[in-house]
Amino acid sequence: MNEHEPPLKPTMATGTILAFQFGIVVLAVLLALVFRIDLFGQLEFSVEAMNWGLIGTLPLLVSVWALADVRWAWADELRRLMRDMVVPLFRNAPAGTLFLVSLLAGVGEELLFRGVIQGGLSGLLGPWPALILASVMFGALHALTRAYFVIATLMGFYLGLFYLWTGNLLIPILIHFLYDWVVLRYYLMRDTRAAP
Repeated sequence: MNEHEPPLKPTMATGTILAFQFGIVVLAVLLALVFRIDLFGQLEFSVEAMNWGLIGTLPLLVSVWALADVRWAWADELRRLMRDMVVPLFRNAPAGTLFLVSLLAGVGEELLFRGVIQGGLSGLLGPWPALILASVMFGALHALTRAYFVIATLMGFYLGLFYLWTGNLLIPILIHFLYDWVVLRYYLMRDTRAAP
């Protein structure tokens, strides 16, 4: 950024994030049409799927809270990223923005990485290579730092396992959405408590 340019306002930045996440939804749907992948046939709305979505989110949330105050270099790097980059974007965001960003991220990224990439490559490479490749690509999309790349790749693998196990895209969508929404709210609350 040029030193004479004004910094991006948080509301503009959240608008950009919403547009980007919506663009991922559109990209996933278009790629599914091009490659004849039935994304919506892989969405089974049921109480069982909702329960698995909730249950699958819990280990991720427990790991975030368990590592919240751990003094390891990579954990410090992740906290710094959240504190310096992510929290300021959402600090004064309009009500519902966190929910909408989290929902679009869950829907779009799971349709793209699990439905199109993992599902599409599974027939060509087999389920495990497709899972690994989709997970690494998911990590690469989130590679703001090395630590975040590793964590996102592991999370992509975790979400991909649920998709591989159940064949239901709704479950990784729910896990991704709930995880993002709760973690963003958690870091914003920590930021509020830390403010003078």
